[in-house]
Amino acid sequence: MATIYEFLRTQRGKAYNDKQIESHSWLVLSPYIEKQPNEIAGQSRVWGDISAGNQALVIDLIIEICTRHKLAYREIAFVLLMVRVESGFNPDAAAGTTSAAGLAQYTKATVTEARKPHLSKHFLGFELDLTGKNVFDAERGAYGALLSYLLCKQRAAKYFPEAIEENIYLFHHEGWYLNPTGKDADANIVAVRKIIKADILGRLDEAEKLLQQKTKVQFTLNTADNKPYVNQPFTVVLPVHKGGQQPAAVQHLHAVKVVTGVTDGQGRTPTFEVAGLSEVVFSILNVNYKKLLHLFPGRGTGQITSYKVGKGDSLSSIAKSHKTTVDALAKANRIKDVNQLSLGQVLRIPSSSGGSTPAYWWRRPEMDWLASVIASHIGAEGLEDTSAVIEHKRSHVALPTGNKAHDSAVPHNNIMIAGGKNEAQLASAKRSQKTPHVTNEAQSAKAVFVEGKSKTEKKVIEGLLYPLAIKATADYHADARRFGSNRASGRKHAGIDLYAPSGTVVRAMSAGKVLRVYPFYCETYAIEIDHGNFVARYGEVDKHKSNIFVKAGDQVQRGEQIGLVGHLVGIKVPSNMLHLEMYASTGDSPLTVKDNPPYQRRKDLIDPTPSIDVASME
Repeated sequence: MATIYEFLRTQRGKAYNDKQIESHSWLVLSPYIEKQPNEIAGQSRVWGDISAGNQALVIDLIIEICTRHKLAYREIAFVLLMVRVESGFNPDAAAGTTSAAGLAQYTKATVTEARKPHLSKHFLGFELDLTGKNVFDAERGAYGALLSYLLCKQRAAKYFPEAIEENIYLFHHEGWYLNPTGKDADANIVAVRKIIKADILGRLDEAEKLLQQKTKVQFTLNTADNKPYVNQPFTVVLPVHKGGQQPAAVQHLHAVKVVTGVTDGQGRTPTFEVAGLSEVVFSILNVNYKKLLHLFPGRGTGQITSYKVGKGDSLSSIAKSHKTTVDALAKANRIKDVNQLSLGQVLRIPSSSGGSTPAYWWRRPEMDWLASVIASHIGAEGLEDTSAVIEHKRSHVALPTGNKAHDSAVPHNNIMIAGGKNEAQLASAKRSQKTPHVTNEAQSAKAVFVEGKSKTEKKVIEGLLYPLAIKATADYHADARRFGSNRASGRKHAGIDLYAPSGTVVRAMSAGKVLRVYPFYCETYAIEIDHGNFVARYGEVDKHKSNIFVKAGDQVQRGEQIGLVGHLVGIKVPSNMLHLEMYASTGDSPLTVKDNPPYQRRKDLIDPTPSIDVASME
């Protein structure tokens, strides 16, 4: 049996001759294709003039966009056939006699209409901009085809309630606002009906059947320099549902199949068989996830999530709203007096995760849902600890049999995922992770100063332990989290923010002495430690005494737990993080100096970023 790609394959159509081309045609306005190497392009502006590989990529785009908008197999087949009729899957196609262009052959008038809120924003959830040369962008064109299908289906239902499918394309070809009443004999409408019968309805059953065929999916994990990640833990969430009129989804469902494992010597997972266009959610776990799970407080208390105590809250009201008990809350949070709660206190709550089915298959599914379905399969006990060990998550549409867009060396979908490190960096990280947590300073990694290149990166301290039990869940090199980012009143950020779930263990980066422990920012605390050749401020740790494990004067060892990540209270964006500052010299003089711009910190402040970049997880 042919694949959907073979079934839909087109050949180059007939080009317009010079006498046919009008001045408002894109063949005059933009006769040549101007695209970047990574953009999908045709070979000319002629219908169907596109390579087989690029045509397959266009088909994949349309399939994924339509599937994520939860169209049925037959509806997706219809959109594909509509685009085939309009442009032969050439995103650069243009008509000679009109302003029509792109995959769905939008005219200047339909481009203008598409941007109106009651159209693209209503049907797609965003404003679709096809103005100018945007009309030739393949992804925008695919969204344009979907928008037109949804709108024309609505119009067909109004005028032809007993024959909707037979009339959808009529409104696309003749105009979204066509009133067809009494026009059955019009020459244009008669001609369009012939196209519908032969090129859409005549091929629709077969296209639908090909989309429904079972397919196979495999994932390959590679380094940044295209070498395999071997023995990397992963999870795959697959649908239980097989067949039916609708592609099978998994997001927000709990009746799913979860497969766990590690990649092989080629960085590959096993192959998974699913119904065509099924949703598959793939996750990569921290390589040491089993060890990390045991570092989370509250282990043994069941599923956990977080709740910030607000005004008027009581343990009983919180328990009632989360369908749990006061005793369960008290146990999960080690609360001795159930009548005492602090405003802003973050509670761990036994939770029965759920949620309504989303209207769209998000490429990055909600973490709480994903954590709730894979927790028991990886030995986790709750939402927080599961979330903390997931390093990558992505929803994928299982493209039809015959797809080779990802890896032409295999006869099925092989989805390539590239990591951020090259092979040498990965090997180095693995070596450093094998360094034992020892208390003998002579055997542990030494902290060494290395001169940097700029005033804000004067020194790099090598051999440190990463201060969290897990990698930060957001990039500390970017946005407000980075060192030197702008703050209110012209001040600059004096540290880096390592985002992590509330309750994540904070560890001493090397041996040292605790200088002080004190209230810090938005109802969190800070711990200052003199590490012998630098001072670190571990800020925004949990303020509760039971969650701060050291006091001033204590000697700490490398890797010793000093506290838990806290939760900022009173800011617009809820945040859980470790705020880390580092200073090049020792001594217990105040770190905050109000009259020392732009950081308002001690003069020996250094950027922690390069030191944390090379820190070891073990």
